[in-house]
Amino acid sequence: MKELEIDERTIFKQEDLSHYISQFYANLYSSKPHFPGTAEAQRKSWESVPSQITKDMNAKMTQELTLEKVTEAITSLPKSKAPGHDGLSTKFFQGNVEETIPMLLLTFRAMLSQGLTLEFINKGMITLIPKFGDHSKLGNWRPITFLGSIYKILAKILARKIQVHLPFVIKPN
Repeated sequence: MKELEIDERTIFKQEDLSHYISQFYANLYSSKPHFPGTAEAQRKSWESVPSQITKDMNAKMTQELTLEKVTEAITSLPKSKAPGHDGLSTKFFQGNVEETIPMLLLTFRAMLSQGLTLEFINKGMITLIPKFGDHSKLGNWRPITFLGSIYKILAKILARKIQVHLPFVIKPN
């Protein structure tokens, strides 16, 4: 994007573009939280909702990860997805399963059991993709985020852990 029209003026300088674009999407995708009632009323409200996850379900969802589960997640991801900021594609992990899975398993176990988060895993690279219309108007661009493959692998593992229990929590209608 070389220039951007804003309120009958045009921005050309890169730092001005970056600042305005950041502010535009921060405002667009954020909202002020609204928490009606008191903390006590909220607590009572949640207490009245019956728990749908049993202790057995919870035990299954919180079981320690295995090499098999990491392997299943890696092999199930599409090969042709764009890599994230780290440059590592899922195809890389699928082609180097024996070398990468033990490292990923140790990393994921530490993250889940000790609450550790490695900053580079949670990092994403945001870029703008043009939609239809006048590309000098910011509303005609769509932001997308390229997430790293390690993030995608962990997300797949966690999604599979809870997937079988979702029908007990989320009603079909």
